[in-house]
Amino acid sequence: MFELAAQHSIGRPPEWALLQRELFETMADAVDRFVDEYVDENGEPYWPPRGYTGVDGFDDVIEGFYNWPLVYALGGDERFLEHARDVYAGALRRGRNAETPFGHPMVVDEFEQCRDWFHLGEGNLFTYNMGLAAPTDDAVVDRAERFARLYFDTDDEADAGNYDGDRRLVRGPMNGSMGPDHCDFSAYEHHPYGAEYRWSSHGLPWRDLEFDEAAELCDPDNEERLFEVLDERCSKGDIPLNLNVTSLMTNAYLHTGEDRYREWVVDYLAAWRERTAENGGIIPDNVGRSGEIGEYTDGSWYGGYYGWSWGGWHYVGIGPTVAAENAVLLTGDREHLAFPRSQLDVLIENGIEVAEDSVHSTLYVPHKYGGPGDYHYDASGVLTEDDGAVLWRDGWYEFKPHRDDPYVFHLWYLSLSEADRERVDRLRDWGSRDWTQVDYRPSNKHGAGQEYAWLAYLDGEFPDYPQRRLEASHAHVQERLALMREEGGVPNDVDEDYLRDRNPIVHRGLLQLTMGAPQPVYYGGLVMAQLRHFDPERERPGLPPGVAALVEDVTRDGVRLTLVNVGGRDRDVIVQAGAYGEHEFTAIELDDERVRPESTCIRVSIPSGTRLTVAASLDRFVTEPSYALPWTGSRRSRVRAE
Repeated sequence: MFELAAQHSIGRPPEWALLQRELFETMADAVDRFVDEYVDENGEPYWPPRGYTGVDGFDDVIEGFYNWPLVYALGGDERFLEHARDVYAGALRRGRNAETPFGHPMVVDEFEQCRDWFHLGEGNLFTYNMGLAAPTDDAVVDRAERFARLYFDTDDEADAGNYDGDRRLVRGPMNGSMGPDHCDFSAYEHHPYGAEYRWSSHGLPWRDLEFDEAAELCDPDNEERLFEVLDERCSKGDIPLNLNVTSLMTNAYLHTGEDRYREWVVDYLAAWRERTAENGGIIPDNVGRSGEIGEYTDGSWYGGYYGWSWGGWHYVGIGPTVAAENAVLLTGDREHLAFPRSQLDVLIENGIEVAEDSVHSTLYVPHKYGGPGDYHYDASGVLTEDDGAVLWRDGWYEFKPHRDDPYVFHLWYLSLSEADRERVDRLRDWGSRDWTQVDYRPSNKHGAGQEYAWLAYLDGEFPDYPQRRLEASHAHVQERLALMREEGGVPNDVDEDYLRDRNPIVHRGLLQLTMGAPQPVYYGGLVMAQLRHFDPERERPGLPPGVAALVEDVTRDGVRLTLVNVGGRDRDVIVQAGAYGEHEFTAIELDDERVRPESTCIRVSIPSGTRLTVAASLDRFVTEPSYALPWTGSRRSRVRAE
């Protein structure tokens, strides 16, 4: 392993370095308090309550602590990992004791019984973060393989029936450890969506049904009929959101290196690309179990669950983005990015320019597609006709800025191409987003949107971003600690969100600053990073105590990294190229010296009170990715195509 040594002494450490180390320490104390306040003496969350029957909400419980192992993997205290294991075990016990209407529990064999991959994607973020935090834990590896096997087409008695390998399709929008046939939308009292969600704007396509006006969809007397139609049209077959299963397979590959997981990802992604080509370049949102597009929607390519009319691009864009990222990681071929890129370009081509001022205009892109009919309903921030109807043009509707959907940013981050960077600017919302400002209170649970301020920092337009981002993280922690003091114990209104709404632990800024990584796509993506750090003395992931890291630049050629030791002990740090060792350091520039390590890892000696800044050239996606720790063995280089 190539070795470097820091030689520049510092007087007072930079403010960002002090804030970073203080954040790790404050959160370690905060996670102790959180566990003391909000889970019982057995480590179990207080939801679901005893006697609960339903299918929704387990993922929300996991979201309340899903990032604890990730913060441990970044350099957080051992307590993050210990509490994560205990509370997850407690949540699984709760899930096993909660009933569904189908005669079995909500959680079977440690996996949700039958849910969509919007929610399964959120809940399994914990699974993937544990791979980063504890790759040698037998229980973590066992879960990774068992969960992936749920989606193999086998003759084994354990086959859940989720996947048809011959047709390369997932057999239902809802699937899991009990298979896809426990999806019954007609039992609407157990479904989380209903009239309060306004079928007219966030439901199934209804304009070819017996309803004349959107207002009729909000009438409770029509609820039963609407759920019957939902069951007829949306309870079977494949949808784009199922592409999130590729993360489950990629996670298993990172643990085992077995080709069958990689092959599954490549084959399933290829199937969806073929369907998209068959549909004229637009991804269809529903495919029947026969493989026919529109099998249950009278031949229509739109109308599926979480499809172009159910939530629109916000949901449709998840699967292509996540699957393409996973395929690039597993194969090294960035051509896979052409798939999500093509879908963004469809929206751009159908967009409408809206002037914001004398200089700037924002492209309002369509987020949904549907047939002609009544479009009089409330939808915020979209273009409308003179009579107040939502603007509908050639099937496309709900024209609005791209806003916080992370897909365009992740596309650029994986390719680092100029064209994809221009696409980010093309979709910039000039009416609401200031790229040189940190939002101290994100407007959504996943905190998306901060990537653009980070991008301004990388462009040299927001030099104070590291400090501002860390200050915002501190403010979040303190705000949640204040809520703990105010409540003084378990809240009276415990629901499935109570842990998530109180979790004091933040990771997004730390990912950006220490690893040069955006937050993963919240609905089921894996961490994609330029660098990752390890503590060789303690043989564990993350920055050693007292050491702070800042990725100051990310370009197609490589990165610039500064390490600072603000502690009182000399430390060593192993810096790995990529979250999974998938990149390779081809050159390191340190002061006036340029060396060629040609390795996935470098070891840095950093005495107390010193700093080191290097410009590192990277050859990306050239090494087989793995959760393996740097000291456990050498990486395998990929065979390069001639």
